[in-house]
Amino acid sequence: MLKAAVRNGSRYTLLLRHPLLEPMTANPPTSTIVRFLVPSVRDLVFIFLFWSILAGPLSNRPLADTDIGWHIRTGELILASHNLPRTDPFSSTMQGQTWFAWEWLYDVLLGALHAAGGLNGVVWLCALVIAFVFSFLLWQLLERGTGLALAVILMLLSTAVSAIHLFARPHIASWIFTLLWFTQLEKWEQWDRSTQGRLPRWISWFFPVSMVLWVNVHGGWLLGMSLLCIYALAALIESLRNKDAFQKIRAARRARAMALAATASALATLVNPFGWRLHAHIYSYLTDRYLINRIDEFRSPNFHGWAERAFVIILVLLLVALTSGESRTSGGQLRPSNLFVVLLCVYAGFISARNLPISAMLLAIIAGPMLWRSLVSLANSAGAWRWLRALSSRIVNSSDRLGALELQLGGHVWPVVAVLFGLILILNAGWLGKTRLVHADFDPNKVPVEAVNFLQNHSEGIHDNAEPVFSIDGWGGYLIYRLYPQRKVVMDDRHDLYGSDRVREYLIFMQGESGWRDILRKWNFQTAILPSDSASANLLRELPQEWKTVYEDKVAVVLVRR
Repeated sequence: MLKAAVRNGSRYTLLLRHPLLEPMTANPPTSTIVRFLVPSVRDLVFIFLFWSILAGPLSNRPLADTDIGWHIRTGELILASHNLPRTDPFSSTMQGQTWFAWEWLYDVLLGALHAAGGLNGVVWLCALVIAFVFSFLLWQLLERGTGLALAVILMLLSTAVSAIHLFARPHIASWIFTLLWFTQLEKWEQWDRSTQGRLPRWISWFFPVSMVLWVNVHGGWLLGMSLLCIYALAALIESLRNKDAFQKIRAARRARAMALAATASALATLVNPFGWRLHAHIYSYLTDRYLINRIDEFRSPNFHGWAERAFVIILVLLLVALTSGESRTSGGQLRPSNLFVVLLCVYAGFISARNLPISAMLLAIIAGPMLWRSLVSLANSAGAWRWLRALSSRIVNSSDRLGALELQLGGHVWPVVAVLFGLILILNAGWLGKTRLVHADFDPNKVPVEAVNFLQNHSEGIHDNAEPVFSIDGWGGYLIYRLYPQRKVVMDDRHDLYGSDRVREYLIFMQGESGWRDILRKWNFQTAILPSDSASANLLRELPQEWKTVYEDKVAVVLVRR
């Protein structure tokens, strides 16, 4: 029978009457040097993910989304001019129009790394951020009382979900901020003053201070504000419903403090180069239903993919945890704040594919401890099958021992060595002696690499070399990366810049809908790089008196107006 659930710092430990579950801690390593030098599972996860993304089987993912190209060029522009671009510098059709480069701080970092190591530097940063995110996720699962075996499984499932959006874009920085905000809010809500003393003052200041960075890195700060408001609301509900007078007062104080932190954080969002106009722009963008309904990453996920199925598995595991008998005990109840976070994550994950990764991470952190408590209870359940009790006992016993040892290994020297070694490689163009270990580049089987090479190296039969280039929006970032400043693009995937009217015209032409000829005359571009098998390329091929093909391969075709 479950005897008690007690908290030791931020780690939960279950005390059970079953004899084989009594040894909950392992003997610590005898030497501080050993604890420092022996890699933990978190270290191994970090190193594996870092090198998989930098030079291994996942190295094709960071540059799979080509809009990283305009992020790099934006950072380089800022570094060269020491000013933020206030109008669009990349598009011929939007030149001079107001442009909100709201991810400018991350772009500057990308520009600096690109100057130092080319695309290898960009992928190095992506590998560093992703490896940190999932090793931190594993650590939080362990800290909250999830057994090592289950923690690793949930971390791997979250990684599988995140593969859908594993790009080098600024959004991965929001993964870090969101996890940090969530864990600090959890710490704040569960702080016990009677055993831990006064709440450190830095916790309440952490949110507005970090918001100053977040708002200049990525628009995901809206999720951070949502989390902070959720925990303030949960504290208010607790102050109204709690029957214990002292707990009622503490909850009310926490609600006021969190509300003040939320207010300060909201004011901190104004500390950006665009002030309140950024908020108005984001609001108009996210409420433009035509755009949101047609941009792939904002649309609901297709659950036939493996990443989406991994998200469903996490949801099923959460439901199992919530419906198990253990979850209905006092130690296993879902707190109001966690309930609201679960509802937010489920809604966000179902409404937009881009929300799946961070939703999966938060759901895993919440589900992990409850699932583990259920597994521990099963190991001691007289009504369960003997083989199932034995298996559960073996898993719990080994995971507890290894988990206790895992949290004692805190040197993290090997991840630091891996990151520094990777940095040395990218500064040397990826070469180690005569072997090139790191060679990041756009995939020529998915991106018009050879078509752009042709455009740059052949002038015969082509109009002015400074003519803008029309292409699909998904290739716009790559064309900006390769052709700017010599050539501008007609269209790219900065949909908030172009607006719904221009995107509507673009889709009419790309899909060959009624009126496409009018759009072709209106836009009047002279050079186009289009997918070889696209409807738009076939439309132009059917106008041989007006257009001619000057280059074609399996990926792209280059057409110029006669």
